[in-house]
Amino acid sequence: MTAISLSKNDIDAALSRIATGLPKYLWLQANRDASDLRADSAYRRRFNHFYRVRRGQEWQDAFYGLLEEKKGKAVLFSEVLDALYRTTGRYEASFASKLLATIDPEMPVIDSAVLRNLRLRLPAFSAKDRSARICQLHAELLSTFHDFLATEGGRYVVRRFRETYPDADVTAVKMLDLVLWQVRFDSAFSGP
Repeated sequence: MTAISLSKNDIDAALSRIATGLPKYLWLQANRDASDLRADSAYRRRFNHFYRVRRGQEWQDAFYGLLEEKKGKAVLFSEVLDALYRTTGRYEASFASKLLATIDPEMPVIDSAVLRNLRLRLPAFSAKDRSARICQLHAELLSTFHDFLATEGGRYVVRRFRETYPDADVTAVKMLDLVLWQVRFDSAFSGP
């Protein structure tokens, strides 16, 4: 089982780096249900910027169509991953998790920085059981987040996040996700 190892210094330093992106995330969550995301160019532009979407119009149309279709519903990660595969022809682990986390903020995002900090890897593109292994990775990530949030370190993340950003309505999972996204290890750290 993967374990999260963060010092109080790591957490505090990461929290200071969240200030720029947090209002962008909060705007995306607050405006998610305000319009049809297939046609809302302002929402799409902001989402693309925040989550670094660098795909063509056809891919984006498929992605935002799926986000619009799934928002407000209870959805499994595997459903989103498979639906994106059917529409784009690719297993998009990171974007499937971003879509799911937008719908359900209790879900973590599969991000290269988070995976590196946890010393986890996505399965190879050539893996025969790639979809199942990506789903297993997402489940492990969710379990690891919940395990850590039950520890003193996890309680510290939540307490310090609330102290630093008292007006931010953010789940504990998203707090940890944002912290892990901003943790920077020195060059001696050699993740996967």
